This record gives sequence, structure tokens and C-alpha cells, in this order.
Amino acid sequence: MKTAHLITAARDALTTRLAHERTVNTLTITTTHDPARHTLTYNSEKVAVRHDDGTLAYIDLTNTEFAEDLDAHAEDRLATSGSLHPLTLRLGPGPATQPPAELGARVRMFILSIHARAAAHRPGLSGNQVLALANLAYEANDTARHDNTLPLPQLQPYARRAAAHELPFPREATASFLTQTARLAVRTTSHNMQPCPLAVELPAGHFDDTPAWLAHQAVTRFRDGATGHEPRYNTPALRAVLQTLATLQTPAAGDRLSLYLTDPPANATGRALDGDPIPEGATVYQAMPGAIITGEQVRRIADLLEADQYVIQLRTAGTWRLPNHDEPGTLSRRQVAAALRRARDRSLPGTIRFSRDTNGTVYVSDATQAARYLPTTLVPDHRDGHCPGCHTPYATTGEGPCDQAA
Repeated sequence: MKTAHLITAARDALTTRLAHERTVNTLTITTTHDPARHTLTYNSEKVAVRHDDGTLAYIDLTNTEFAEDLDAHAEDRLATSGSLHPLTLRLGPGPATQPPAELGARVRMFILSIHARAAAHRPGLSGNQVLALANLAYEANDTARHDNTLPLPQLQPYARRAAAHELPFPREATASFLTQTARLAVRTTSHNMQPCPLAVELPAGHFDDTPAWLAHQAVTRFRDGATGHEPRYNTPALRAVLQTLATLQTPAAGDRLSLYLTDPPANATGRALDGDPIPEGATVYQAMPGAIITGEQVRRIADLLEADQYVIQLRTAGTWRLPNHDEPGTLSRRQVAAALRRARDRSLPGTIRFSRDTNGTVYVSDATQAARYLPTTLVPDHRDGHCPGCHTPYATTGEGPCDQAA
């Protein structure tokens, strides 16, 4: 049974059971033993509901069509793979911003070890500097692996050493920082690989009944399109970072965490229209930033669009360009919603992807072409009826491209 059908059935079940509750972000359904069939099945009696404010609750969804669909899905999985694992469904993209997660001593030490090891590869360092950073990385990693109950006084020497090398040693962390730390970990681990991977992708899954990113199933992707499985990324440090990241952004069925080894192009102007979060060598379809929006969610995309107006940019030859002056460069929320729904309806299932970045920008790509919609609030000098690039009135610009479209 397809995930999209389960998501629709879950929404319908929640409408009857939680008609006036908060918005639900994800559902996690664990497995249980079916005494009648003597097989595993899904436990619809105790479904974990994660709200978009991060709170967790449990609900009984037995005697619903969703429960029947879960039984059918369990039978399909057992017939095809012979096993059944917990299932997490994403019903909404979650909040655009989230409070940071508090970090325990062990995770802080692993984060320090990752950043120290990455810093040791910086160009221009002396031999003593490289040795000091490598020693710090080793000591922090070794301490984190063998001592889970470090008291605060024992952390102070590491805090001083981190400050001396200008390395992070945070007490709390955002999803963005944890993702960047995970990217540093895989990039440093890959530094001697030939050829070097373009990205490392981690599928969503579960550790016991907890949603997680599965480092032991990491897939390397190369610039020529080749892929491979690589066990070297399955380290305690990376797993600790990913475990904390999963508490902020719940991995759901079909999700993947793409960690690119290359950096996005620098934004020399600081303008939102010139910013490009897509790493060098990657496509928008591969490296779509932010939270993925499912095709089912596109049906209600207007509810996810936070701005009244958007500036559209199209992807051309690896850069973002504004439309020609004879085409509208600014669209209303309703027009953007209609454009996204048309894109979904004209594409085969699984061939198009959508996402919403933390700043409200919405991305869409079908692997051959891509567009993004930036809230006009990100363009401070935006004026109605004027080109967002050159700021001249559309009435006087003619039909050609904007000279400052990139």
C-alpha cells in the first residue's frame, strides 16, 4: 500500500478523533504480535502523535479505516520482505522554526571531536596546530565513547580548549547546526576517498520504536550518478548527532537526509535573490533544502504558504534567474498554490519534489527543471509592478531578460 494513501487515511481518522486538537506533524505506529494470526502487525491502539509544537501524545485509532489499511500494509510488508518495522508518517512539514535541543555531555563531546577533526584539515596550519587539533578530536571522541556521565567540572578543560581553537562546544543546538555538524563528519571521513563522493544519503528508519536516521545504511552518491554503500560513516559520533537531530526533525517514511560534501556558492551581494543553498555539483532535485512537502500535502499547499506575495526564480545553467520582463515575476499566494498544484498534477508520482526552507522559500523540481518562490518580505526593496531584479516598472522594461536577474 502506498504511503500517500496511508497519510490520507490517517488524516481522516484524526479528523474524527482529534477534531479540535493542535496540528499533527507525524504519526509513529509500532508493531505488536497478532495472537489470532500469530504474526506481527501494526499497533493502532497506541499511535504516537507528534504535534507541530514538538509535544508528544498517544491516541487509539482502532476501528477506523486507517487501522484496516495498516493491517493490509502489514500483510503486504510481511509477504514481500518477511519483516515488519515501525512506521512513521509525515502529515505536515512541521514549524518553520523550532527551539534548539539541549545537549548532554556525551553529545557535546562528540560534536567537539567532529569539529576539531574537521579543523585539522584546514589549509595553512602548522604541524603543531594540526597535532593539537587531532589530539583534541581523539581525546573528546574517546571520552564520549567511554564515559557517559561527565560532570560539568570535567567539561571545563574541553570548553577552554575549544575556545582557544575557536571551535563550538554548545549546550544546545538547532537542527541547522546539527545538520552542518553531520556534514562535517562525513566530509572529513571522506577526505581520502578516490573519487570523492558528491553526497552521503541516510534513509529514515527506526532504532527500536524511535524514528532515526540510519547511518549504517548510508549510501554514497558520486558525480557520475554511481552509488554505493559505505560502512565507514557508521560512527558513534555521527550516530549521536543524528539521534539529536531526529528529536528536532522527525524522520518519516520516504525521507532521506542528504549530506553534501561540497559547499553552496558564496553569496557576494547578500541579496536573497542571489543566495543559493544548492551545493556545487548538485541539482535542485537532489539537494532540495528545508522540509520536504509531499505530493499529498500539495493539495493543501495554500495552508503552508506563509507570505501574501512571492518572487519566482527559475533554475537555468546552475543559477537562479528571474523570468523575462514580459512574464510576471511576482505572484500572489493563490497563484503560487495553483502553480504548485498544476506541477504536481502534470507529473507522474515520484518524479517531482517540493520543499519549504526555513525562511519560507518554496522549491519545486522534477529533475529536468526547477523553480523557487521567495516571500517578498525577503526582498526589502520590492515594489508592486516593478521587476525585483532591476527595480524598473514592468510598463517600461519591454520583453527581454532582466540584466540583474541572477
